[in-house]
Amino acid sequence: MIYPLALAAAVLSSSSLAHPPSPRIVQGDWFQPRDSPVHELFKRDPPNPNDPNFQNSYPPGWATPPVSSLPQSWLNKLASIQLPNVSVSNPNNGYPTYADGESPSDSTICSFTYQCTTSTDLVNPPDGVIAISFDDGPTDESPTLYAYLQENNIASHVTHFMIGSNILSNPLTMQSAFNMGGHIAVHTWTHLYMTTLSNEALLAEFGWTMQIISDLTGGRIPMYWRPPYGDVDNRVRAIASGVFGLKTVPWNQDSGDWAIGHDPAYTNSSVQAQMEQWITGSKSPGLLILEHETNPNTVANFEYSYPLMKSNDWKVENVAEAFGFDWYQNSANNNGSAAAMSVAGGSVSGASATSSSTSSSSAASSTSASAASTTSDSGPSISAAAAGAGGANGSASKSSGASASVGTESAAKTSGAAMRGVAPFSYSQAGAVASMVIVSLGTIVSML
Repeated sequence: MIYPLALAAAVLSSSSLAHPPSPRIVQGDWFQPRDSPVHELFKRDPPNPNDPNFQNSYPPGWATPPVSSLPQSWLNKLASIQLPNVSVSNPNNGYPTYADGESPSDSTICSFTYQCTTSTDLVNPPDGVIAISFDDGPTDESPTLYAYLQENNIASHVTHFMIGSNILSNPLTMQSAFNMGGHIAVHTWTHLYMTTLSNEALLAEFGWTMQIISDLTGGRIPMYWRPPYGDVDNRVRAIASGVFGLKTVPWNQDSGDWAIGHDPAYTNSSVQAQMEQWITGSKSPGLLILEHETNPNTVANFEYSYPLMKSNDWKVENVAEAFGFDWYQNSANNNGSAAAMSVAGGSVSGASATSSSTSSSSAASSTSASAASTTSDSGPSISAAAAGAGGANGSASKSSGASASVGTESAAKTSGAAMRGVAPFSYSQAGAVASMVIVSLGTIVSML
């Protein structure tokens, strides 16, 4: 089996750079001009979502992709970074526990489930700003939400944290969100508790979600991710950032919309009353509310709350806009072409590209964490609020003075917290291999 991404990585490894460690907005020309000879080398054909064989370009949905599906470049990148000395957690019914009685809220682990955030987490928008985001799309209910966003001219001011397996089943719905101007971000491949997974399983959950998003958005590499159930610690953060260049985006309030129908304490009326209290209350800090695009209730609750945002003079932005970053690692927004860059590539190469092709073969999922050297994480902060039942409460940095959310994200949404083996799957490899060989040879020539 030949892996196109691995082939390219072998040739291009010398030019790979680490993702910038600090926020920045790129100014001026940040890729080769469009008339550059390099431009033509990076044009590749993405899988066609209208093709009946579209799904064969990716691992099956709703199972963590096996280690054998991982491009060698992702594994090499993992081996090149330092990870904090944090063990794989035990699920413990939504409250992860760690070996030897380690405290999940201390600065080494910094679990968001236990109200710990780091200086790199994007939690509190600026005063007066609501960063609108929706989790778990695309779903059958998504078109209703998208129509409402478009009618109110706010489609481009919304971030969609999408599940890779849902994109696999609904690629055209995902593309409609993008084409309307929606900001697309990562919510992992199978929506599992991330701290319970091995390093290699994390690569699969992040990498394949990023790959399918890139393939359907003109080659854009996502820059943001939200941990399912808010389950993230410093090991998971390090892999998300160090391997894939992803910024972690929790929340500072939880609408509880996911709990309607699962917990009698949560109804449309109670969720709307809570939303109204936040929206009509203090504007310092801004709001980053956990909401979903999963069913008629979640959509109806946003339709109720958005007019309140307008009447109370909130500035509505997507996550990238709210925190002052580009929308993607290789593109300022949804407009125009994206600079050529591979998933976990860590650097922008050449001019515009449409997508990257991948290949893999099947095998059982790996459940062992790989060895890694250690380093300390900087800047954790812990809010005083206690975690609620089921998942992870919204939290905020102590220094900002934000209150923690009263709601929690339920474990009922997941289809299983354990990794599962998957059946063999096939890829259309010839075109992908040929494309990557051309790219690799072109790069060699340019280096001579």
